Amino acid sequence: MSSMSRPASAGLERIDSHDKLRLKGDVHPVAKKVAAVVACLVYMTISSALIVLNQQLMNEDGFRYPMALSGLGMGFSAVASYIACNVLRVVEIKRKMTLRFYMLRIMPVGLFMALTLHFGNTVYLYLTVSFIQMLKAFTPIATMVALFVAGLEFPAKRLILAVLLIAVGTAIASYGEVNLSVVGVLCMLASETFEATRLVMTQILLVGLKFHPIEGLMYLAPACFVWLMAGVAVVEWPAMRDNHALQLILNKPLWYFAAAAMGFCVNLLAYMVIQTASSLTLKVLGTIKNAIVVWIGIIFLQELVTKLQGFGYAVSLVGFCLYNYIKMQQMDQPQTDSKAQYTALPQIEPDRLGNRASA
Repeated sequence: MSSMSRPASAGLERIDSHDKLRLKGDVHPVAKKVAAVVACLVYMTISSALIVLNQQLMNEDGFRYPMALSGLGMGFSAVASYIACNVLRVVEIKRKMTLRFYMLRIMPVGLFMALTLHFGNTVYLYLTVSFIQMLKAFTPIATMVALFVAGLEFPAKRLILAVLLIAVGTAIASYGEVNLSVVGVLCMLASETFEATRLVMTQILLVGLKFHPIEGLMYLAPACFVWLMAGVAVVEWPAMRDNHALQLILNKPLWYFAAAAMGFCVNLLAYMVIQTASSLTLKVLGTIKNAIVVWIGIIFLQELVTKLQGFGYAVSLVGFCLYNYIKMQQMDQPQTDSKAQYTALPQIEPDRLGNRASA
């Protein structure tokens, strides 16, 4: 039997422990509701601020190196998640991982995550913040197609209808965009495609494995960081050296540190939202946050959004909400408790992992 066809659990050693971050069952209902509201508000605030901050660093401050910017976030997430699991032990490690397992199963997933982050940041060099949020509604289409091609999911008619609605809305929004950049749209489509591919590879290579999101980040972030740094060395470093890009970081160290740290914080806050509310709440917050960022772009960044573009975005949002509603119904069929679920590795929701301004 080949190494890739062996069960994903081969190469992992189980460690019996409990999750210290899980909310205890005897928490007062009022306290839990307050915690949920606070987690939701802070998640919305930080994730929205991260998008605007990264856009400002790339366009206003002149740090036009998307792989390097993504690498800052992944490097911070790798260190922070390691400290959380191995030093502070707020999350206890469930399994020990062999080097062979890591190279064969984690590194490939890290590659596609790095590509997702790279193109997700590159798009901000070509498109407005508002239009990028509109294009994010296209994500379910790429995911559904990738899962179908891999034979992991066969969509129902209702799901196909939802993604068609998203496609129509996205097409209308794109047609109404005044400063449309073909390169920018292609970068966004590439980011969504690589993210869908990453999700498929996660299901194939890590099938049956369940990590706490922070533990999963501890494994995935270093792999992604290595790929990003390899890309920086080959593609971006010559221009960074000639343009003294490192001096930009030294001039505003707190800005770049904040951008790196906020990516990890958003990932942690997303988990807290799921624990105190539900995974559906997180999806709804993501949709609302995208709409808020559109208005931030219009009001504070003076970005132009036409009526036709707004109509297309509204159509996409209807399809996006319908898609998530159908998916949540499907998830609830085998098991009804979505709060206590672990994922094989944390998904890249808007700005949850690393320093991705779009995702």
